[in-house]
Amino acid sequence: MVRVAAAKGYEATTVTDVIEFAGVSRGTFHELFEDKAACFLEAYDAIIDVLVAHVTSAFEAAADEPWPEQIAAGLGALVELLSVEADIARMAMVEVTAAGDDARERYRAALARFTPFLEKGRTYSGQGDELPLDTARFAIGGAASMLFDEIRAGRGAELQRILPDLVFAVLMPYLGSEAAEDEMQRVASGS
Repeated sequence: MVRVAAAKGYEATTVTDVIEFAGVSRGTFHELFEDKAACFLEAYDAIIDVLVAHVTSAFEAAADEPWPEQIAAGLGALVELLSVEADIARMAMVEVTAAGDDARERYRAALARFTPFLEKGRTYSGQGDELPLDTARFAIGGAASMLFDEIRAGRGAELQRILPDLVFAVLMPYLGSEAAEDEMQRVASGS
């Protein structure tokens, strides 16, 4: 499903396409999935689990670094994986928006799984009580929008190019524009 939906788009993908690509019978497909949508949602959940695990690993590996560097490490890991796995990137960020209400709800839930990485930013910023409750959601939404635009435009393999901008978008609500720009420059220079 990941490969076919990325190549043809969710709407144009058929169960026949999926079973032919997978080399399984229609009966086997229907033993596992009720329909195309169910298959898509299960595949989507699996790739989100991989993405979250990959970001978590990078974030935790940078645990001894200041929080902005942890965020940069997590975003770097996300961009790296999405860059090399174009089909996963397309399904996770673009095709999910075409797959109906259930898929869009899963997309919102998937984005919410990244909010724990940002909660430490409330303390780090020193202005945690002054930040709106949805600050993490705003920051993640901005980054997701940037990723969507690049992947939809066919520039998924070039996501590393926007990593500094992603770092700025996520950190700016917590640190302010000047400090977030400093982090963006640090990431851009590779230090």
